Amino acid sequence: MQLIDTDILIDHFHGNPSALEFLAQQLEGGEPLVLSVITVTKFLAGMRSGEEAKTEALLALFTLLDIDEPIARQAGAYLRQYRRSHRIDLGDALIAATANVFGASVVTRNTKHYPMTDIKIVTPYQRGT
Repeated sequence: MQLIDTDILIDHFHGNPSALEFLAQQLEGGEPLVLSVITVTKFLAGMRSGEEAKTEALLALFTLLDIDEPIARQAGAYLRQYRRSHRIDLGDALIAATANVFGASVVTRNTKHYPMTDIKIVTPYQRGT
């Protein structure tokens, strides 16, 4: 299972060829793709007027994972451990905790947001490619 981070979703939405290719390949035959409800929140916060249909069509491709108590507890542990040393925020802690609880990899270009050693990070392409 691969949990897609907000940056990858945004790249796909804006037509980044690498993001389009990666997600197309994964949707055709890769591991299941999921989103944290936190990613959905971040993505919707950046939506502009007139982008509603395109946004909803993209979100419909993914299974959404809700936050529950085990995720909240794991996110709290991540914040205690990494907030000062790596400046992670609540959203990224919740995304990482969701990946941890569900045994998913986090697919992101923002590797500095995920210093946790108990989750797998996948970087499918570099910025600008």
